[in-house]
Amino acid sequence: MMIATVIGKADASVKAPGLEGRKLLVVRSLGLTGEPEGGLMLAADAIGSGQGDMVAVASGGAALAGAGFAGVPCDAVVVAILDHVYVENREIIPHRRTNQ
Repeated sequence: MMIATVIGKADASVKAPGLEGRKLLVVRSLGLTGEPEGGLMLAADAIGSGQGDMVAVASGGAALAGAGFAGVPCDAVVVAILDHVYVENREIIPHRRTNQ
């Protein structure tokens, strides 16, 4: 899984089977300081997250199947909204949820 922030959404009038009715989010991965790193990616939303949320994004067959996406043509799924991230008992990425 990767830590990311939701920076937008994508609208699609036609989607592959299994993606109908699911929100597609634009996410950007976060480094250990909470700063954006890497490029943008689309992730299907499994939990109702939105713009400004810090999220966990799962990928890979087993992770996607566990999130209800087995057999769906999808590389990444938002599976959690993160409140805080700690490493060695120290908060490295504080709560930043703005979608309330």
